[in-house]
Amino acid sequence: MKLDLTLPAAETVTGAVAQPVAPLSAKGADLIARTLVEIGIDTVFCYPGGANLEMLDALSRVDIALVRTEHEQGSVFGAQGYARATGKLGVCLATSGPGATNLVTGIADAASDSVPILAITGNVATHWLGKNAFQEVDIVAVTRPVTKLARQVREARDIPAALREAAACALAGRPGPVLLDFPKDIQQARPDQPTDKRFTAPVPAGMSDETAERIAALLAASERPVIYAGGGVIASGTSAQLVALAEALDCPVALTMMGLGAMPDDHPLLLGPLGMHGAHAANVAVNEADLVLALGVRFDDRVIGDPASFARYARIVHVDVDAAEIGKNKPVTLGVHADLRDAFAGLLAHAKRREVPQWHAYLRERRAAHPLRPVQNAGDGAGQDRGDVLTGVDVITALAALLPREAVVTTGVGQHQMWAMQHLRLREPRTFLSSAGFGTMGFGLPAAIGAKVALPNVPVIDIDGDGSLNMSVNELSTCRRYGLGVKVLVINNQWLGMVRQWQDMIYARNRVASSLVDPNAPDAADDGRPYPDFVTIAAGYGVAGARVTRAADLPGALARMLADPGEPYLLDVLVAREDDVYPMIPAGKTYRDVVFGPGQAAGPIAAGAF
Repeated sequence: MKLDLTLPAAETVTGAVAQPVAPLSAKGADLIARTLVEIGIDTVFCYPGGANLEMLDALSRVDIALVRTEHEQGSVFGAQGYARATGKLGVCLATSGPGATNLVTGIADAASDSVPILAITGNVATHWLGKNAFQEVDIVAVTRPVTKLARQVREARDIPAALREAAACALAGRPGPVLLDFPKDIQQARPDQPTDKRFTAPVPAGMSDETAERIAALLAASERPVIYAGGGVIASGTSAQLVALAEALDCPVALTMMGLGAMPDDHPLLLGPLGMHGAHAANVAVNEADLVLALGVRFDDRVIGDPASFARYARIVHVDVDAAEIGKNKPVTLGVHADLRDAFAGLLAHAKRREVPQWHAYLRERRAAHPLRPVQNAGDGAGQDRGDVLTGVDVITALAALLPREAVVTTGVGQHQMWAMQHLRLREPRTFLSSAGFGTMGFGLPAAIGAKVALPNVPVIDIDGDGSLNMSVNELSTCRRYGLGVKVLVINNQWLGMVRQWQDMIYARNRVASSLVDPNAPDAADDGRPYPDFVTIAAGYGVAGARVTRAADLPGALARMLADPGEPYLLDVLVAREDDVYPMIPAGKTYRDVVFGPGQAAGPIAAGAF
């Protein structure tokens, strides 16, 4: 069912004489609108301005829903949420100058997490380019380092071909962002014979049978194998093949944050997420393995820590659609440039079950010794019974128990993001949408809007922090305007929590600029009215909300939040102010340096302990 995004009558300008709609012309803006329809675009997230009004006018006359956000960054994150939740191309539209530059953070975020979006910008007329005209910027030069393709279209006849090429590029191989910039006179021009080329994006060669046999031989010789899988599995739609391969090999699996949902969280071979705040058993597995099969990952620094120490005893086989990632951060034994859809076929054809009972038993022991579980380490405000103080993990665990498996969760960035990664019950791909590689605060709410537009009948919940939500809380207006039933769950500890945690651990508790309490009422967080008051802010946007300060009230409050799927709702939950995220491997350290709680460490884990 397509969501009805027709603006309410209250937004209609009154007092104007109704004019008949002119028939579609062959203006450049109309070519843009028509071509977007032809390539399958049904939604554009936008914000209007002088240099994109021609395009908006044309888009209003075709079968494309226009979702106006409250900031251009909301538009690009809305396009991301749409793309991440569906695998389809997300599209955003901005004006020139500040409108265009407000997209840059979201474009860079999409590049980091391999999200296919098309950013369209208007610009000043071609005869004003390079002359510092009003709201002019060379957005192509600005975004070229963080896009797969960035181009300014200088001839109206090239519009259809440029759009088809950009869309094909965004979706081909390793997905990512592209940008097209249209000067205003190009939007207004009427070309006689527009070109309309079709593009077939190049794909990497499939995995050869010889290579598949070589990988199978390495696996057959392994005593301690592990599969390390990431966002490439989600992007390629090969989650089922990942599960089948793990079962065929009887091989444990560790997932990156971008790979969460690729394997059901209750699968016995899944060790959980790995990395700085990952499951201890997952980090042990990849670091003490003798064979690491890396599928669709990029060996991110938050996963591998010290590159020289990561998986130092293992042969590493890296399969990736992006050849540039192979060997970039970590030397590998065998690099395979292939689409995972082709690679899995070869891997499954040659998979042979390898019985490694001692390896499985060892990893079970590691998991039992240090499971991902709440750590009661928090102190809170005066006057509260510590037994009734909520932690972020309490809140997310309670939410997870209520969500259907198809529910989509977005997050902001910070402690709440890590708790969500650790404690949600993720059983389907494309159900956990988070800014993993770029770590962009403010991502959660606009990404949830994009996901809800794409999937109107699926529950969409933004788990956010008070600091992260404060960067995009204005997008509650977008939820209200279009009747989007996004639920916002605020894990509110009155800090930039992850910043404060690092300051405590590394900078001798010098908490510079990380407190979020009211500077004129430093005890405000203790009286049940945090600063800012998100419930009151939500009401100002016409969105219902409530606040929870006691653990006993949480189940009922969560049930009320989820009760009406069609209405946006904000639940502000005050949690222990100084709760920390554990386990944690300090930056640049190894899994042997893991900290499990305040004043705790892993104990003497010898190199190659298995």
